[in-house]
Amino acid sequence: MTSTPKLDVPDSMRDFADQSVTQARKAFETFMGNAQDAVGKMEDSASSAQAAGASMQKDAMSFAEDQVAGAFDLAQKMGRAKAPRGLMGLQATYMRQQMEAVSKHTKDMGDKMSAVAGDAAKVMKP
Repeated sequence: MTSTPKLDVPDSMRDFADQSVTQARKAFETFMGNAQDAVGKMEDSASSAQAAGASMQKDAMSFAEDQVAGAFDLAQKMGRAKAPRGLMGLQATYMRQQMEAVSKHTKDMGDKMSAVAGDAAKVMKP
């Protein structure tokens, strides 16, 4: 019967292995912490974007309602007009108001989109 030679692992090798595992664990914990932070930031950004999207959707619906109401008001006023000159004045006023409303709405929506994009960019910066 042959005996198996006894192999002792030197203390220095055990210490080295222990330090390697400890360093790997710390590196992994750091990686996981950074990953969790990134996911949290992305969730916050997505929540902000979703809220902004809902707000913009409400604004768009409100704008559309205002435009339809304005068109009905114009139609009613035009039906009451007594002279062609009055019709022309009503139409000119309506068109000016429409252009102002579209311009304001477009600017507001652009500002909101820029703010959402800016917030998302801030979140993604390291």
